[in-house]
Amino acid sequence: MARRSKDITIFNISFLDVISGALGAVIILFIAVPKQKIEVKKEILPPKVANCDAELGKIQKCNKELEQKEAIITKQEKTIEELEIENMVQKSQQKSKNTSEVKQDSKSKDGKKQVGFNFKGKRIVFLIDISGSMIGDKIGEVKAGLKMLIASMGAEYEIDVVYFPYSRGKPTYSLWGMIQSLRTSAIKSEVYQFIRKLRPRGGTPTKGALEYVFNNYEGITDIVLLSDGVPSDAGKQEIIEMIKRRNRQGIQINTIGVGLKEFNNNSQLYAILEAISGETKGFNYGF
Repeated sequence: MARRSKDITIFNISFLDVISGALGAVIILFIAVPKQKIEVKKEILPPKVANCDAELGKIQKCNKELEQKEAIITKQEKTIEELEIENMVQKSQQKSKNTSEVKQDSKSKDGKKQVGFNFKGKRIVFLIDISGSMIGDKIGEVKAGLKMLIASMGAEYEIDVVYFPYSRGKPTYSLWGMIQSLRTSAIKSEVYQFIRKLRPRGGTPTKGALEYVFNNYEGITDIVLLSDGVPSDAGKQEIIEMIKRRNRQGIQINTIGVGLKEFNNNSQLYAILEAISGETKGFNYGF
């Protein structure tokens, strides 16, 4: 018996249906789903500055004008302070004339009265009390008086200026930390500027201030102590005993009492300053 030949069909109808259905689904999805737009971010550039050189020139001009105005203000402030000091000098001179009977004269070794300051030598440390009670006329008169005195000193004088009490955070409370010759007007101007900036505050640690000078200055001949108040860190006898122990150089301590109301023969301030100066045969004035 002869075998019946079979037709081999690679694709049947069912398979074609599946393929057609899948293709139709892809087409539908492609049409139905919106395409995502890709946005390209553009770099935002700063606007161009027109006439850059002109703008820079304006800025430089403004800065220059500002510097000039600041210089004028500084000069005016300096002039005002100098006028105030001059006024203090005139008031001090008038006060001295009106109360000349209270003024104390220094004495020489033979007991005779002397006119002016009788320094032992020309290597001097000025020790200035800037305690809170010095505010007002007192500190102004001290500044004016010191400026006049230093202006009259020649190049042979060597000085330094120390103030007390000192401020926290400042390692020293002196102008230079050593004595220096007054050989030029520039050096004197530096002294004036230092004195001009002093501002009253705090107590009156006189003993500590004197010890500072003893510890830091070799070869000086004189200390000039200007104060308006009773020491806040020690009594009179304690200060005198300290001077006896520490003053190995034989420094002459001169005292100036500030404020005639506080400085008179019956005041505690006068008694302390007189004892300090008397211990080293220095002078003791009041104004």
